Formats: sequence, structure tokens, C-alpha cells
Amino acid sequence: MKVDMRSIYRFEPITYQGALPSGGDVYYECECGSIVSSVSFIKAACECGNVVGGQGTVKIENPEKVKPLRGKLR
Repeated sequence: MKVDMRSIYRFEPITYQGALPSGGDVYYECECGSIVSSVSFIKAACECGNVVGGQGTVKIENPEKVKPLRGKLR
């Protein structure tokens, strides 16, 4: 079941240098438009398969195609 994360959270871009940030309120938006939690405990993936998460971890094939966002409940 696909959930539109934008209907639950307000997202703001995160500025960073070096490695992608992660944390409970950090999400990754792939260039395909999907948003996946940076510490997803349930199986989740973006539409194109670039970002795949589950069991508290996330794997990113091409980090340059990902934009980190801070999510706050609406």
C-alpha cells in the first residue's frame, strides 16, 4: 500500500555537507518523487528503486539523486 507522505508531513529541505543526514525526522526524496524515511523500520522503497529501506536502515544506490528533507507532522 502506497502512502503519500506529503499528506501527513510538512517537509523542509535540509542543507548539509558530506554524508547524507539521517534521523527520526529525516526523509529522503528521490528524483522520481517518492519520499522514504531515513530510518524506515517497515519495508519501503521509492518508485524507481534508488532508495530502499527497512529494519531501521536505508540503502541508496545514487545519493546524488536524493534530497534530504526534515518532516514535521501537519
